[in-house]
Amino acid sequence: MAKRVAELSGLVGKTDPSAPTGQTAIFLKPKAKGRRKKPGARPGHPGSRREVPKPDKTVPHTLERCPYCSGCVSKCNSSRSRIIEDIQEDSRPSVNEHVIPRYWCANCRKKVEPVVEDALPDSQIGHRAYCLAGMMHYLQGTTLSQILDVYNYHLHFPVTEGGCMQAWHRTGEILRQWYDGILEEIQGQAVLNADETGWRVQGKTSWLWCLASRDAVYYLIDPRRGSGVLKKLFRACFNGV
Repeated sequence: MAKRVAELSGLVGKTDPSAPTGQTAIFLKPKAKGRRKKPGARPGHPGSRREVPKPDKTVPHTLERCPYCSGCVSKCNSSRSRIIEDIQEDSRPSVNEHVIPRYWCANCRKKVEPVVEDALPDSQIGHRAYCLAGMMHYLQGTTLSQILDVYNYHLHFPVTEGGCMQAWHRTGEILRQWYDGILEEIQGQAVLNADETGWRVQGKTSWLWCLASRDAVYYLIDPRRGSGVLKKLFRACFNGV
């Protein structure tokens, strides 16, 4: 009996190399190997960016009040144009040229412009396109390569992996105050359920923590699985169950 227990103990932590990766627990998977070389192109390599498409229509903008101080403004003789590509409600791509005139604010003593709300600042891709890609990736689990296939070939809307990631990170910073607000709500609940599961981050095992109450759910990805994560989330004593 003792011999059999020793044999079974020796199998703990070992996996069958012929088994599909989906049948292997995340915390048993080996860590991914590090990069052999620095990512990115070599210095001096010519940059690449999306080609400027031909606009379908022109959208004029006006400004009546300064967006910083709400003071009166006077129109200047200069303006600029901005191209924004997006996906319409019927899934067709659209290209709009936004004509943005400049105004002078006597109170702020500087030139101001109308705010274009169809895309993030300095972004050529609109909110619809990036939100659809984000929903596919974070809610439906679609890989980045599959998203690029859908956009580039089926929707005829060229996007890049780096462009998607940059837009999602910027969106995360905008939504951070709501994310922190959910944590504050969780901390004051009377009944709270906590659980964690393995989560791979760049080939390394981390943990996806889930804290759920009746009205709110808070997610956190952390490389640790122990009580240190809870101490970070609950800096004061948790008075609930």
